[in-house]
Amino acid sequence: MTQLPLAQKAVGWFFQPVALGRVAAMRFLAGAFIWVDWWWYMPWILGHRHVPGELYQPLFIARVFPVFPVPDYWIVVGTLVVLLAASIPMMFDKAPRLFGWIVAIAYFEWMIIAMSYGKVDHGKFGFLLLLFLLPTMPKARWGDRKTLSEHVGWGFNLVQIGVVCTYFFAAWAKFRYGGFEWVNSATMTWAILRRGTEFSNWLLDYPMLLRLSQWGMVGFELLSPIVMFAAAKRLKYGIVAFFYLFHLTVFLAVEISFLPHMVAMACFLPLERIHPRELIRKAPELPGLVRRKLKARKAIPAQRTPDETAREPEPTS
Repeated sequence: MTQLPLAQKAVGWFFQPVALGRVAAMRFLAGAFIWVDWWWYMPWILGHRHVPGELYQPLFIARVFPVFPVPDYWIVVGTLVVLLAASIPMMFDKAPRLFGWIVAIAYFEWMIIAMSYGKVDHGKFGFLLLLFLLPTMPKARWGDRKTLSEHVGWGFNLVQIGVVCTYFFAAWAKFRYGGFEWVNSATMTWAILRRGTEFSNWLLDYPMLLRLSQWGMVGFELLSPIVMFAAAKRLKYGIVAFFYLFHLTVFLAVEISFLPHMVAMACFLPLERIHPRELIRKAPELPGLVRRKLKARKAIPAQRTPDETAREPEPTS
């Protein structure tokens, strides 16, 4: 039975081959972030080793699958030790499937420990998807642009869908819990009063601008699925660059960071072009290479149109 054209296009889009070099880069980024997460981004999670078990309110998934023990000192510390120990070989692509699964399961437990006492972050969804999909991908090496894999394309497409869903359903949650008052009230004013910085405090004098930013934020989140269907690579990379710029702006304004989300979002980018050894080897040559390229550009004469060539005066005898 032959597939319909639409089904063929959908399969071709979902299983578009991706170079294995991107897998190596994403494994390194994911493992590096785990260390950043423990040491700097969310160091308070380790403090839950001293929290009484009576205050533990497990998340929905932990209630549905009651295999997660009530955190105590040894469970919290042990989970962190296993997570950090397994992330190192995963970063450097040593037995990536084995250590990848250990990292994914340990980090999932780490998030259960973190989010079962009140606040739940939605910015970790894409990163969790990334951790659970990386172990399904083959062993890879940096800079490998020749070896393509449809399975890798499928995995990164799932991560990208998770990244986009984080935006889209954030807008849905705003309307679900706040209604249109979220965009028509003083939401950003309240946020800046609580967490404002030197880059955003001046905006308190312009409440209409803050209200427009609320509409712009929701509009951006609702339109974020466009990035999944952008055919032109430059357009897609431009949209992803806008996503990163958006998060930088939010951090500068109210010091809210989506660092794990931005790590997961890197799978949109052609990281297979990066080869650390080549970069280190060519680093001393980089200034000279830039100068040579600039000189070559200046040496190229400006191209003339056919009309300008025709109007060129003949030399006098």
